[in-house]
Amino acid sequence: MIVCNKLSLSFDRIPVFRDLSFEIYKGEFVTVNAASGKGKTSLLKILQGYVLPASGTVLINGVELGEHTINKIREQIIWIPQNVNLPVDCGMELIEMLNLKSNINSIKQVLDKLGLDSDFLSKSFKKISGGQKQRVVVAICLGINRPLVLMDEPTSSLDEESIKMLLDVVKSTGDKTFFTASHNKTWMEHSDRIIELG
Repeated sequence: MIVCNKLSLSFDRIPVFRDLSFEIYKGEFVTVNAASGKGKTSLLKILQGYVLPASGTVLINGVELGEHTINKIREQIIWIPQNVNLPVDCGMELIEMLNLKSNINSIKQVLDKLGLDSDFLSKSFKKISGGQKQRVVVAICLGINRPLVLMDEPTSSLDEESIKMLLDVVKSTGDKTFFTASHNKTWMEHSDRIIELG
């Protein structure tokens, strides 16, 4: 699914990581772990073409990431950032913006597995907690039919019970590949593999 070969990244000539190589297989749940500032988020952005490595190559589903393939590759990716600041007021607006009305039943099913009823899709993001908002956004994103899910610090706003519910969802979604960045102990313990940076 993902093959990274000898990736190197620097900011202002300061190395972040060098000669990073790894492979992630279809259906795996892999977490990258590192101290803050060591390149976890940057690595996820490299896979989407938003950050360019100093050297190395990335292949996703056998296609090498580059100027002429970036749009095709992005069409295979679900991106769930750490900070879910969105130009919408509620989940239903996000569903409409992403043209996911036909996926509403599967979104509601995921939301239920994350411990929230479907009413939360219509509640203003300003009136619910950060953890509730994060779970709404995750449920909607997982309703997108794409094979690769990239998640940056998915547990940042979640309590332990919510983390376990999210892990159950991830583990039960066998047709998707999850590549996540996290330093949460529970999250890493349940990952198939850990990739350490630095």
